[in-house]
Amino acid sequence: MALTAVLPGSAQAVDRDPEPVKRQLTVLTWNICGETLVLRGSTGYCPHRDDAAGKARKIAELVQKYQADVVMLQEVCGYEGDVNATPVPREPHSTVSPGPNSKSHMALLEPLLGAGWTVRHAAGNRPTDKESFCRNSTSPGYGEIGGSIGVLIAVKGGMHDVRRFETVTGGTTGRSLPAICARLVGWPDQLCTTHLIAGTEYGDVQQAQVAEIKNQLGASWRQGVVIGGDLNGNLADPDLAGVTRELDACETGKPTAQAWPATAAAPSTWSFDHVFAGGLSSGTRWSSCVVDHEAMDRSQNVAGTEPSGWSDHAPVIATLRQAPIPGDMTGDDRPDLVAVDSEGRLRLYPGRGTGELTTPHTLIGSGGWTGASVSHRGDWTGDGTEDLLARVNGELRVYPNQGDGTLGSPIRVASGLPVNARVAGVGDVNLDGVPDAVVSYEDKLYRYDGRRDTGPGLRAPVEIGSQGWADMDLSGAGDADRDGRPDLLARQRSGSSAGNVWLYRGLADGSFADPTRYGFGYTTGSRPLIAGAADADGDSIADMWAVTGDGTGRLLFYRGGTNGSGTPVDGASVEVGLSGWKSEIVSIG
Repeated sequence: MALTAVLPGSAQAVDRDPEPVKRQLTVLTWNICGETLVLRGSTGYCPHRDDAAGKARKIAELVQKYQADVVMLQEVCGYEGDVNATPVPREPHSTVSPGPNSKSHMALLEPLLGAGWTVRHAAGNRPTDKESFCRNSTSPGYGEIGGSIGVLIAVKGGMHDVRRFETVTGGTTGRSLPAICARLVGWPDQLCTTHLIAGTEYGDVQQAQVAEIKNQLGASWRQGVVIGGDLNGNLADPDLAGVTRELDACETGKPTAQAWPATAAAPSTWSFDHVFAGGLSSGTRWSSCVVDHEAMDRSQNVAGTEPSGWSDHAPVIATLRQAPIPGDMTGDDRPDLVAVDSEGRLRLYPGRGTGELTTPHTLIGSGGWTGASVSHRGDWTGDGTEDLLARVNGELRVYPNQGDGTLGSPIRVASGLPVNARVAGVGDVNLDGVPDAVVSYEDKLYRYDGRRDTGPGLRAPVEIGSQGWADMDLSGAGDADRDGRPDLLARQRSGSSAGNVWLYRGLADGSFADPTRYGFGYTTGSRPLIAGAADADGDSIADMWAVTGDGTGRLLFYRGGTNGSGTPVDGASVEVGLSGWKSEIVSIG
């Protein structure tokens, strides 16, 4: 079971209850024009710049209204790290000393969002001293705001892989224009927000910003990213072509920004604020796109009058579907079981969402499956449905899902494998938005990274396990520990540890951590067939199916649990198939 290329110390026990995998994600992006700068009636005015607490309350109100999971803010005052955090008590009798950042939007917003939210900020600047635009208390009417101007991302849940980078890498603008990206536990896409400069202000800087963001995100750009913010251009803007041609826009066709000078007869409006995601090969992942004009000032900028909103921009609220749920072949968000019967036919047993299976089964392969290694985790074709991956004879093949679990014509993605190679379609191991495969042969373990150019394919294999894998049965666990990365289950067939099922947690470098024991007693005699069930009962913990080796050949569902340290383990079993599984079924996956 030796593993290679493992990051030291990356496998850590989970010290809290697992967070559920999200079925959909609602993103709220808003340029709140939060720095103190211009008074009412003057060019460039933005409403309520002197009321940081009021803006924070409005953001929290919108989060509640739309039940947002992710908040992306631009022109927002905040701070990086935990320096000078909010003085507002988070628990009864707790106190935090006020600091220069305590009046920032970030500090005021965090307690309003409540427990379970994680908030991060990336400080940028204006052409002059960045602090002066968030901390200006010397001029009457400007108010006082703490922190530094920049962009902010907040997620409801655990946040990891947080990184900040500059979108302008030269001295052209004299400005710091950051993007901030992070991952939300239980969601596969990388989440990023930024603020682009209008192309007319500094020449081609807007295009350069887009190019740098694409460069920083690498393979995640097309398939594994959700990016939102004030991009200072509508969808037809040629400076945004690098985004609009390659990503799927959540577009409403409504304006998101307005300016109405005191001397103008009518306002000017623009569509500058957007949310994009890596797209499917057909259709869209967006289920809802909304612009909230109630939060935007639509009044004329006349001195002495009250604005009608909280910013010169409107918040955009976009809801994204996760596609697909690991293990779900039928499109009902419930993991299913695929089995090869004794006559070499392929059967599909739809899951009920409880660990039980629907009968009778559906025949999805009429013959030729004897000896195949079958697995299903991931959308290989990019159409939003989970496909089937199988080693048939010496070939690895993708069988496209027709949408209901039935299969289209196979696509060969690799050849020349040993006929006893075992395959597990574990999901997107390297988090580039395309599923990957883990295959064992010649006593080693290999990762085949998926690619999606004109069709599904695989890159050259990378060895990630050096020995001991001929003795292991592989299966995809889904994301067992809810850290956003797929994990691997392996049953040891012989030796002193025969019958142990091991959990290998996915790591940031695309390899797997050293094993922890998920279960024991699963010998090939007592449980001849086992298969990871992903989260078949909807409780956010990895589950497993197994066939008994006694005369009845019953199918058991093992409801996943966690041990005292929070590590995923097998749980109690329930019988979900009365008999015949040992004699009628030769493999499950």
